Amino acid sequence: MEFTPITSLLIEHRLIERMIELMKINLQRIKEKEEVDLDFSNFIESATDFMKTYADRCHHGKEEEILFERLAFKKLLPEHKKAMDDLVLEHIRARKILGELAGAREAFKKKNISLINSITTNISKFVEFYPAHVQKEEASFFEPSMEYFSQREQEEMLQKFWEFDKYLIHEKYIQIVEHFENKKSEL
Repeated sequence: MEFTPITSLLIEHRLIERMIELMKINLQRIKEKEEVDLDFSNFIESATDFMKTYADRCHHGKEEEILFERLAFKKLLPEHKKAMDDLVLEHIRARKILGELAGAREAFKKKNISLINSITTNISKFVEFYPAHVQKEEASFFEPSMEYFSQREQEEMLQKFWEFDKYLIHEKYIQIVEHFENKKSEL
């Protein structure tokens, strides 16, 4: 099997799907118990971080900052251009859901228990949104998008994907330090 930029993105999809499945399971568990325990709270913390860092920044970042940017210089068929534009809008929608979930999670951590409905609502939105998003990318966009690139361009793109991943961890932790540096005046 040839390893292409699409192969890399498909591998990421499989991991995102695994997290979505865990979100479904935890959502069902919290609905059945009608109470929040430490395990659920810890899961929400980890799931939110995963969706923000891995699904959005890493996965969507590669799509938008590498694949889509390179496709912007190609003469795309109208259906491929529309699909790409739709995917960008879906990424924006996912970020909005994630922002709402992160906000509810932060308030919940401060003991505002009433926000559990907001958390479960936004988890439900992710659980509904992502499978259709992944299906759209895989069924009608990824493979046709590679036809616009030569073998050399695909190899260069794959290299850019690896470079993108390599710097991601540094980006995340620089942001964490900068966040707390900005907050130290509040201490």
